Amino acid sequence: MSVTERSLKEKWAAGKFDPLYLFYGQEDFIIDGLVDTLISKAISKEEKDFNLDILYGSEIEGSHIVNTALAYPMMAERRVVIIKNAHLIDQSGISLIEKYTQNPSVTTVLVITAGTRGQGKAWNQIKKNCITFEAKKLYDNKIPDWIRGHLAERKVTISSEAIQLLQGSAGNSLRNLHSELNKLMANIGSEKHIDTQDVEKVVGISRQYNIFELCDAVGKKNLSDGLHILNNMLQLGESPVGILAMLIRHFFILGKLLELELKRRRPDEIAKALKIHPYFIKNYRTQAMKYEREQLKSAYQHLLEADQHLKTSYQRPKLVLELLLIKLTAS
Repeated sequence: MSVTERSLKEKWAAGKFDPLYLFYGQEDFIIDGLVDTLISKAISKEEKDFNLDILYGSEIEGSHIVNTALAYPMMAERRVVIIKNAHLIDQSGISLIEKYTQNPSVTTVLVITAGTRGQGKAWNQIKKNCITFEAKKLYDNKIPDWIRGHLAERKVTISSEAIQLLQGSAGNSLRNLHSELNKLMANIGSEKHIDTQDVEKVVGISRQYNIFELCDAVGKKNLSDGLHILNNMLQLGESPVGILAMLIRHFFILGKLLELELKRRRPDEIAKALKIHPYFIKNYRTQAMKYEREQLKSAYQHLLEADQHLKTSYQRPKLVLELLLIKLTAS
């Protein structure tokens, strides 16, 4: 049975635990967080030495996992057995675990974690027998809400501009974002609000020289600012390929936004389709209106040519990107 992260935590907080869990998916930060929460709620610190086993699929046989799960807790109500990277267990081991899930020990909480849910009859049966949660990678437009929620638990707010800057620096990895947010919390001390200046101090990026400012300058056809920001980014060691990738994404959004507006889609529908936060729609629209459809088609061609030059030609990356900006901002 599939469940939500929230429902799992609510049930554990009430002291209710099922004998079998399967957590899988690409976002291992969420999985690790769930495992840590379960352990903290299911057994006390004093009980961990004798009643907590963390086993790794790449190092252990299925028979050892089953025997560990069948063992009785020592001077405690239950034992907790965590299997990490279960997708690395061989087929015979998975078959043994599947048999165990048909009749699990009532005094053991067995948690199976995996980067991906395996294929085959045994894995399908394991999923059927377990309480299951899939930790999917969050889309770009879901990251701002995750950041706000993460900070809200600590009664701290953050501006939308600061979120954009933080996401541009740390990417969409929740583990990286969590690390940067911890730094921000330490940096602001007793303050309860985070702004762009706070993010700049922590992540070491000037607002003048980040990829979002570059994309905005180019989208607004401001060549002078665009070249200035580009040169400073390259001096700071930013990857030319990474810069180009973000420019490609930016112009894809501009083109798609115009297409969706012609279909009279609502702003919230556009944000969902483009996987961006609704807050940024107005800025993208302002930039998109500076381009005719034919100009955007030409922009895509220029971006493709720049990509080919970066990968195959002997031209200096700096020159390739400078020429690209000149073409993209031409009226």
